[in-house]
Amino acid sequence: MLGAIIGDMVGSIYDFKPIKTKDFEIYDYNMRMTDDSLLTIAVAKVIMNNYPIICKKKNLEIIKEELRYEFVKTWESNKGAGFGAMFYLWCQKAKYKKVEPYNSLGNGCAMRISPVGWIANTEKHLKILSKAVTEITHNHPDSIKGAEAISLCIYLSLHNYSKEEIRKRMIEEYYPEIQDFNFLDLVKNYEFSEICSKSVPQAIYCFLISNSLEDAIRNCIAIGGDCDTTAAMAGAIAEAYYQKDKLSPFEDKFLYFLIDKEVEDLIKKFHKTIGSNKFNNI
Repeated sequence: MLGAIIGDMVGSIYDFKPIKTKDFEIYDYNMRMTDDSLLTIAVAKVIMNNYPIICKKKNLEIIKEELRYEFVKTWESNKGAGFGAMFYLWCQKAKYKKVEPYNSLGNGCAMRISPVGWIANTEKHLKILSKAVTEITHNHPDSIKGAEAISLCIYLSLHNYSKEEIRKRMIEEYYPEIQDFNFLDLVKNYEFSEICSKSVPQAIYCFLISNSLEDAIRNCIAIGGDCDTTAAMAGAIAEAYYQKDKLSPFEDKFLYFLIDKEVEDLIKKFHKTIGSNKFNNI
């Protein structure tokens, strides 16, 4: 979850101002948390409130109702954070009653899904919970697929799968186009897109070619596009892969200088709730 927040913050500066390079100052006080981080936090709150999660229909309906409440509460408090137009309209209605999802194929579902990858016990458990968290707003098959792919990458990383194993799963089960990606081609030709099929595979690729959490985020900024969201997705996976058991100096600097104490405390509470050792040695 911290990787998603850092990726979102770094990308917030370059979302509509692409720089197409990995060489930039990554610690910038002009960065901010956008809807990507805020909704990730909302998902984490609901997961903590219901942990350990039982994937039965009654329990999942409770989770969906709590998500509706948290999403609306988050939107009401942060209306300038970059929420999409369809999500904005959904929140206006969901404030008063249960409303139907809006069949979005956007990447808003995948940017917020990272807490699910951390708490799933099995792949079956992960897929059920990922779908439940996603379809409250994004019920298009492409969105369900995109959120599941990101959460599965996180799950596999936490369970010590190699990058080659993760790559193979993603190509065979989700996005075969990943095998044809080339970083320099993406830097030159990739354009802004908020739909899952045009941003989730790119985020996964940026993780696969990285050598650290920071490098995964820099890759996303370099290719451009919807880079706060791609960096949030790649950052979420990279954190699970590189830093699942220990806080890196890169993460620590963000927590100390750039992330609000309230958010830091919530991240630590999430890891304590799920039994993660990440913050045990600080």
